[in-house]
Amino acid sequence: MEKSFVNEVVSALEAVKSYGQPGFWILLSILIVLVLVIAAVMYRRIVIKRFQTASKATQENFETIAADLRKRALEVKKQDEGLRKRELEVKERKEQQVLKRSQRALKGSVSHTMLRPDFKGMTSVVPDSSKADL
Repeated sequence: MEKSFVNEVVSALEAVKSYGQPGFWILLSILIVLVLVIAAVMYRRIVIKRFQTASKATQENFETIAADLRKRALEVKKQDEGLRKRELEVKERKEQQVLKRSQRALKGSVSHTMLRPDFKGMTSVVPDSSKADL
């Protein structure tokens, strides 16, 4: 098929050549322009295809990185929640220890006061109603 196309082009060129030199040069110029236009269109398609391929690869790479970052953020969030929980537990334990120490100190102080020889017994801070009538 290529040979028949080439033969057709050659016969067309010979026909134009028989009409004279100016027609031949005009046809030759038109053919050269057509070849250049076809080459430019093909080059542009190749460049666009390469750009799309590079753009697609970049997009996939971006999506991979974004997924990795989301995964890391979730792990950090879980670790942060775990640390907060442990800090809260430690704080609660310390508060309980302080409370127990305070209770022991208070019990020790009360029992020490009750064991003193000059301790006369507990007195009421609420006034006795029978004494108030006097």
